[in-house]
Amino acid sequence: MQILATQRGWGWILDGWRLMKLRLGLVIGVVMLMYVLLFVASMLPFVGNILTPFLSPFLAGGVYVVFARMQEIARRSQFEPLAREQPIAFDLMFSVFKDPTPRKALLNLALLSVGFTLAMLLLLAVFVTVKLSHIDHTVLTDVTATDAQRVAFLMPILLDPSAWIVWLIALLSVAIYSMATFFAVPLIVLRGLSVVPALRQSFKAVAQNWLAFLLYGLIWLVLLISVPFTLMLSLIILLPLMFVSVFIAFEEIWPVKGEGSHSVTGAPNTHISTVM
Repeated sequence: MQILATQRGWGWILDGWRLMKLRLGLVIGVVMLMYVLLFVASMLPFVGNILTPFLSPFLAGGVYVVFARMQEIARRSQFEPLAREQPIAFDLMFSVFKDPTPRKALLNLALLSVGFTLAMLLLLAVFVTVKLSHIDHTVLTDVTATDAQRVAFLMPILLDPSAWIVWLIALLSVAIYSMATFFAVPLIVLRGLSVVPALRQSFKAVAQNWLAFLLYGLIWLVLLISVPFTLMLSLIILLPLMFVSVFIAFEEIWPVKGEGSHSVTGAPNTHISTVM
């Protein structure tokens, strides 16, 4: 596992764009297909909310498999120019469903995601229930009350100073969970790790490269703030680019065994040290 220089936070986005340009239609297609399938799954009556978190890691894993194939072809094309003409079929995205090796780990990751979401909802529900037990809250069950009235009733409770510790616990939990799951899917699918080692490695990588990730996050914040000014059309490029940049960061932090010190896109892997 590599510890990278701070400027690689910007480099991941640049190198992601260079890789993305090689197969622009394919990258946009697989990422948008993933979101469309998740949206359709979420709309299914009764099972949508259960099915979606279990589909997510498998579809995301398939997207990373496609990117890994693109990277492999890009490496080969440096020595075999005709390799760049090799086709990549969309069905490669669904190869993760057929591979028994990562299946258990991805299912466990999905269960963890569901469990974490339920835990956060339970934390909020317990806090609100305790607060409501001391005051008249009939407005919440009054059928004549509007949603605006219910929100107006709840807001002082949720913003009360006593709620700050709940929000702090939730924020800290979300931060730890996000760090642990950031690279979990590619570590499972592309490096063959089980779920616990993948979570541990992902958390360690983000923590040790926190300056690069801080720069990376700030750049994405600026890019996403600009989205409304493009009538949301820039998301067609930004969402796939976000996925590819995460893949580039993953490849740099956990380089392929025997890979040289330069990435396929030509940018040097400017790491400071290597952590085994």
